[in-house]
Amino acid sequence: MQGREDLRSWIELLESKGELRHVKTEVDWDREIGAITRLVANNKGPALLFENIKDYKDARCTKLFTNGLGSRSRVAMAIGLPPDTTFKKLTQVIKERFTKPVSSKLVRTGPVKENIVSGEDVDLFQLPVPKWHHQDGGRYINTSCSVVTRDPESGELNIGTYRGMIADRRSIGVLLAATQHWGGHFSKYRAMKKPMPVAVVYGWHPTLLMTSTCPIQHLGYSEYELAGALRQGPMELARCETSDLLVPADAEIVIEGSISSNREDFVMEGPFGEYPGYYGGSKSPKPCIKVDCITHRNNPIFRGSLEGTSPGKWCESPYYVVPCLSAALWNALASVGVPGIVDVWSPPVTCATHVRVRIRKIYRGQAQQVANAIWGMWSAGWFFKHVVVVDEDIDIRDDEAVEWAIAYRVNAGMDDVLFFKRTFGSLLDPSVPLGDRDVLKYGQGKWTRVLVDATKNWELGRQEQYGGELYPPLATEIDPDIEKFVKKRWKEYELD
Repeated sequence: MQGREDLRSWIELLESKGELRHVKTEVDWDREIGAITRLVANNKGPALLFENIKDYKDARCTKLFTNGLGSRSRVAMAIGLPPDTTFKKLTQVIKERFTKPVSSKLVRTGPVKENIVSGEDVDLFQLPVPKWHHQDGGRYINTSCSVVTRDPESGELNIGTYRGMIADRRSIGVLLAATQHWGGHFSKYRAMKKPMPVAVVYGWHPTLLMTSTCPIQHLGYSEYELAGALRQGPMELARCETSDLLVPADAEIVIEGSISSNREDFVMEGPFGEYPGYYGGSKSPKPCIKVDCITHRNNPIFRGSLEGTSPGKWCESPYYVVPCLSAALWNALASVGVPGIVDVWSPPVTCATHVRVRIRKIYRGQAQQVANAIWGMWSAGWFFKHVVVVDEDIDIRDDEAVEWAIAYRVNAGMDDVLFFKRTFGSLLDPSVPLGDRDVLKYGQGKWTRVLVDATKNWELGRQEQYGGELYPPLATEIDPDIEKFVKKRWKEYELD
């Protein structure tokens, strides 16, 4: 990609392709924006730029952008591919680019420094943050954002996406789990009895959101370098005003602050309409970002999104999270030496809670190796509850094919269905008992994971009458000579 790459250039591109709508009618931040966005997403509609928000005519920020990645075509465009690129091709390209991080550039300043607000002048309510869902605990500011922290021991940066709700004009209550990357950083600061510096980025090129929402192991680099890989060009980073954290120099808005581990500094947070499609996380005291400084561009644009997907009800995150996560999982399996991985995919509505893996099977137990490798990943704290492994002849993106494989290649009595009990799991999964979702007590939820080995079982015995194959030939295939003969006479049958 050439030239300037930021949120504004992305909006310009979407507009030029007919993928953006300006909403100039006055709308209410209290649930109306969320309802409009949901209905547009359900209908596979365009990105939205709200330009007339109630109570925000003269505020520091007056515009809100959402649904920017709410289609497969827009995800493809974000990484420079044609709009008609398939999910399969998207996953393959992302997989390849993730293996080639692009170094970032440190610059002295940038547009995000055009306005610097600090101390008592900080007021989060100057940003047009919606109440997205009608039973949300409050106004969720951290939705489509990138949260920056630094490991106090290695100095390595991490950029992740974690939910956060405005508690007051200078505080953001956050859901901070031990299994998240910033949770590891937080535990180290807590042991040092020091607050953890945090920066939150709102509004940059969509490749940063694609990487910050994807749990990737990165030693010696960060999601910034992976975003550079996706956009095929280096990011320009500037140092924060109050810490040594680095943020995109041409971001729209950056919030700087810190998180204390002292319980007396916690604030009430939750619930929020979460990715499984249900409300998740009870209203309870949680850690908070105490905001010390806000930097922003002139006439900044706030970036946010609603969350949650259920059958027929959509939001934008599955469109970009699933191909990125599938690509990262594919690379992770290869990195630990699992052979024969042909494809990795998760049905978007499951958002990687349910994952499918297609293999070229070369030995007995290979499916179990796949599942164990997946469940041993740190990102499994939120994903991969159910793993389905199929043979090379099954297209994992074809629901009909996968269901057929499960129906006729799975015999639970032969250990084709295995349970892995008492593992860590998503605390936002509503199937987890309430007592097991206590993040302060347990650090994460609790799952029983399931492997469905839908490959042909090599212990079935080979059938001599069918050439020593495990399975008989497909009766649904037509003899080639007969098929050729019938097609030659097709018009005679008068069936069309």
